[in-house]
Amino acid sequence: MRDCPKCGFHDPDCWRSYRWVTDVDRTRFDEFVLEYPQFSSLELGQKTEDAHYYYRRSNQRNKGLYVSRWSKKLGSNYGNFRELERHKVFRAVKEGKQKRLEPSISVVSKSNAVNSA
Repeated sequence: MRDCPKCGFHDPDCWRSYRWVTDVDRTRFDEFVLEYPQFSSLELGQKTEDAHYYYRRSNQRNKGLYVSRWSKKLGSNYGNFRELERHKVFRAVKEGKQKRLEPSISVVSKSNAVNSA
């Protein structure tokens, strides 16, 4: 539950922090429809937006039970978690924070194996 000290805005109680991604909140679809009836036609995997947030309903893997929301400041693809993870790893490799995995066993070619025998 979040309250703004400046304007007094009270965030609906249905939103909970998503434990895997810090800037994303999550709620069950049935609670979401009670708070936001204008988005009741949201299909599986579909993304929509309002003035401040993007909303995405989960896809068939968990039967569309959940809706995720994140701030518009984070961009429209932030809720695509697979894409987000890909960008994090790519950025870490590019910045030198993570090393690329190299094969630990050297492969001996057939010509070298025949010549040494």
